Amino acid sequence: MTNYQQKNKLYYRQLHLQTIDLESEDFQQATLLSDRFKNEAQQWQAYVNILGLLALKKWLSDRHLTLDNPIESLPPHQIISSEPMSNLQVGGFKVCLLTNENIVNEGIEIPEKMIDSPDFAAHFYVLIQVLVEEEEAILIGFIRHDQFKNRSLQKNEIGNYPLSLTKLNYDSSHLILNLKYLSPAAIKVPENTFALEKLTSWLERIFTEAWQPVEELLGNRQPIMTMAFTLEKNTEKLSPKVVKKFLQQFQMTQKTREKIQADLSQTELSETEVNKALVQILQTTEDEETRWQVAELLWEIDPSHPAAGVRRAIDLGMQLAGIPVALMIAILPKPNQRFAVLSRLYPLQDQRFLPANLKLIGLDEMGQSLFEIRARERDDYIQFKFTADPGDRFSLQVSFNSAIVTKHFII
Repeated sequence: MTNYQQKNKLYYRQLHLQTIDLESEDFQQATLLSDRFKNEAQQWQAYVNILGLLALKKWLSDRHLTLDNPIESLPPHQIISSEPMSNLQVGGFKVCLLTNENIVNEGIEIPEKMIDSPDFAAHFYVLIQVLVEEEEAILIGFIRHDQFKNRSLQKNEIGNYPLSLTKLNYDSSHLILNLKYLSPAAIKVPENTFALEKLTSWLERIFTEAWQPVEELLGNRQPIMTMAFTLEKNTEKLSPKVVKKFLQQFQMTQKTREKIQADLSQTELSETEVNKALVQILQTTEDEETRWQVAELLWEIDPSHPAAGVRRAIDLGMQLAGIPVALMIAILPKPNQRFAVLSRLYPLQDQRFLPANLKLIGLDEMGQSLFEIRARERDDYIQFKFTADPGDRFSLQVSFNSAIVTKHFII
């Protein structure tokens, strides 16, 4: 520890600040979670951030409060960032954690978005100093969002709000009282004016009214998998016999054939055996395209099967200048606690093809473009697939000429 750090520590002790002991398990967890990053600087930043989070979690737990965010599932970009960690949840409150090794007496800086943006602003900003060599963390203080705004602080030349440490509340008991007995509504924070659709709630069968079952909105449209297979003439459904062809094709491409336990040499497969074989592929294969093909098959033969994830659709016609288009979103859990997401645009009504130059655009939480898909002549759908982490936010924008519709989502 440097002389400067020793001086700071003595000063903090005189203020009777809360000290949190870091245990060997904390260092082990921080090492495990930070080692997945290749860059050494990112590893160290992640290491310090995780120790700060573990310290906050332990401090809250000792006071019968819970940090709702599982540390293991936090987005990687947030763990390696030198910026404050926002969107932490304690009860109904949003908490922004500022973690640092070295804190100068003059104060700290908070990025503008952490105060003014609805996506990042928090009810409480908590400052924790991590002392790795000392195997402890110090909860230096906190400030409420409304108290911060009342100080009318001016941004510096790089767009950050400078905050003197003397403006913090050093009495951590006040933070506990606020978290336990205050309503989140009592502290006004910026709010989004748009609706945010939580896709993981769909997996719990919680849907907003606008998002309809695909079978109801698109019931008369042939499934995508008919490009590879033929529908039964009588039922216009994918039969077990048809799906068997897919299973045989998949099995032939595998290096090991043990992954499918169903006996595919049989002349016929029961619906139960088909479902079992498809689910087994879904749970074992690492090939993303194969997983989506299996999900498509399950949607056709057993739409409510829990292993196939969830899909919902919304009619955009009224919002897109009357253009008959539906947006379908599907979410499919992955084995590594991540989620596969499929976005797809369909024509509606008696339209067979999408209008040429209709665009599906993906945006990240800062509004930056992630992808852009443009419909060509005679496209009967366009789509984009990607993987997301819990807590990730994104938007999908559908545009045609001057008409634009944007839908906002969180995993």
